[in-house]
Amino acid sequence: MSAVCVVGAGPRGTSVLERLCAWADDRPLEIHVVDPFPPGPGRIWRREQSDLLWMNSTVADVRMFTGPGTAKFGNAGAVPTFEEWLATDAPHELSGELAALAQRLSGRSFAPRPLVGEYYSWVFDRVIATAPGSVRVVVHRTRATDLADGPDGRQLVTLADGSRLAVDQVVLAQGNFEARATDEERDLSAFAERHGLRYFPSGYFDEARLRSVPAGEPVLLRGFGLTFIDCMALLCEGRGGRFEPDPDHGLRYLPCGREPVLFVGSRRGLPYRAKFGYQLEPPPLPRFFTAEAAGELGVPLEFERDLLPLLSKEVAAAYYHEFFRTNPDRVRRSWPDFSADLVDLDWGGREWDELVAASVPEERDRFSWNLLDRHLDTVAGEDLQAAIRDHIAEDLRHRGDPAFSPELAAVQGLLSAVGVLIELAESERLSARSLVVELENGFLPLLSFITSGPPPQRLAELLALSRAGVVRFLGPGTQVRAEDGVFRATGALASDVVEARCLVESRLRTPSLLDTDDDLLQRLFERGECVAQTHRDPDGSDHTTGKISVRAGDHRLLRADGTAHPTRFAIGPYVAGVHTGTSGPGASGFFAGSDLVARTALAVAPAPVSS
Repeated sequence: MSAVCVVGAGPRGTSVLERLCAWADDRPLEIHVVDPFPPGPGRIWRREQSDLLWMNSTVADVRMFTGPGTAKFGNAGAVPTFEEWLATDAPHELSGELAALAQRLSGRSFAPRPLVGEYYSWVFDRVIATAPGSVRVVVHRTRATDLADGPDGRQLVTLADGSRLAVDQVVLAQGNFEARATDEERDLSAFAERHGLRYFPSGYFDEARLRSVPAGEPVLLRGFGLTFIDCMALLCEGRGGRFEPDPDHGLRYLPCGREPVLFVGSRRGLPYRAKFGYQLEPPPLPRFFTAEAAGELGVPLEFERDLLPLLSKEVAAAYYHEFFRTNPDRVRRSWPDFSADLVDLDWGGREWDELVAASVPEERDRFSWNLLDRHLDTVAGEDLQAAIRDHIAEDLRHRGDPAFSPELAAVQGLLSAVGVLIELAESERLSARSLVVELENGFLPLLSFITSGPPPQRLAELLALSRAGVVRFLGPGTQVRAEDGVFRATGALASDVVEARCLVESRLRTPSLLDTDDDLLQRLFERGECVAQTHRDPDGSDHTTGKISVRAGDHRLLRADGTAHPTRFAIGPYVAGVHTGTSGPGASGFFAGSDLVARTALAVAPAPVSS
């Protein structure tokens, strides 16, 4: 009997397990699944967390199997999507408040993470229950701490209790691993300990971790993304406050008295943009930003110099396609004529600007990146609070009203470029510096700001909390200093200095193999048995993403000497490649990656595609 160990039992590990079972057929196979968290949901989606923590994708976007046209079905069949599961299986699987909530949700809803965790648990259990009789699945609720080559060529997986598993293949599927504290975080922790302060390093937050945040005091939160939204919900509504309808503002917050006063800031000083509250059927995309168009630019490519103009043209064309369709009285030409004239023009050039000005007379109707990449204008003092509230309110209006559908079309054009970017990156068409500095560290965070924001309801609640004085904005350019026994925060547009005895890093560290706190990965890295992805330019300069290097085409783990380990694989967001906020379950590449790893580990060829 052959044996495979899957390290990680979250959605990715569950997907790999399902594919291993699908390809096992009648061969004797033992699959060990190792994770200290519940199998199926793993750490992020576990059921033992507050239902105030929501997913940031809609119900319709979550699925574990992409359909009959993609690959061979296993005994589990076509695993229902989350939306299908809520309608068919959830009424029999759930009870109490979760059951009632499941009945109220639609495909456009944002579900609490514990409910999504119930779905992932159900998928995991179904995969095991329907596994072929020749397959045995063993779950180990512990951590894998080391991995070694055995004398007989088998893989020896060391568990936290010191026991070992002897297997033939190992798949690392831990998901986003935590990074060790930075030097600044260690210094701030030491400062807090010396002065009796409270300091919370960056990472995932739940009720237990935030329990010691003091009530009624100013608390600094550095980071205004999705982690802040979680902290906001737990520290306000999670402590007993509640929201009620308000005829003038939509929502009013009624404090419970146990909330802190949250002073939040970041480099941008604004929260991520809300998810759209409506749908739009896009035209065929991409049109201009294609691999073929990029291929005509030569190599190496520079993202900002070569690709951003093409990408901008794609986004602008998608915007104008929808604008011409919905606003014929505000344009001076037909869409076919305008569209034809765009083909040979460069984004942002004189001829482009002249064509747009002649066709779309009002400047406010024309596309610019400012529609998507929002920044705060110069304000000062108390006006800062009102200015940021206005920004958030405008964002909610634009993201919720179909009258602004050209902006959604622009985002669809932007997302259509992601697949092309991944293809160009994986074919090593970009220079190393541009890939790491401009794409990974520059454009992808902007993409997340534009497309991976919270549900609109969360920003409506943020507005209510601001009006109630429970949340205060520090604005852009937030800086925090530890001095004179307290934490002090300032912002580029704020005149006041805010002092607090508690600082929360409401953001996530970027996972990196160079400073991971995962024992297994750390030991492999120190021995040269895995290596961080590094790109080298012709001048000899190296640029690393910090992600785990795997061999293209089969996900085998690469070692420091450049060779691929024959029986070790890695897959997930921490593995080499371009990953975005849309790369999770439901994305086409998610299932395909799990299928590839399972087939390769079991040494089977792909089955014919179903018709």
